[in-house]
Amino acid sequence: MPMISQEGWAMDITSGGTSGPRLVDQLAALDNNVYGSLYDCPPARQLAESFVAAGWRARASSWTDYEVECEWACIELQQLPGEVIFNGVVDPSRLDELAVVFAGLDVRYSIELWNAEGTDLIRELKPQS
Repeated sequence: MPMISQEGWAMDITSGGTSGPRLVDQLAALDNNVYGSLYDCPPARQLAESFVAAGWRARASSWTDYEVECEWACIELQQLPGEVIFNGVVDPSRLDELAVVFAGLDVRYSIELWNAEGTDLIRELKPQS
């Protein structure tokens, strides 16, 4: 049953996770390759709820942090004062699609895609304000 918050209805995202798609095995075997920041955005919990509403799976990974995933990406949303940072795995061919997801949530973002070894920055996306 959903929990009620001061803002209205809130989704109950537990450590067991919501229903939804899981990251494909070939990507799950990779180390983190995507990192970034989300600015001027709601708290990580509300972001996770927005991902679930968009068809993603989410789970609470701590009291303040959430993991969201679909078949082609799995990212950890970490709450900091004034911003949310993230890290995880994304199919490199779908990096632009991750940017579209963030834009659809109406948040400013910066995204870095690194090589499999984590030694070289491949792409950086920082949309113009």
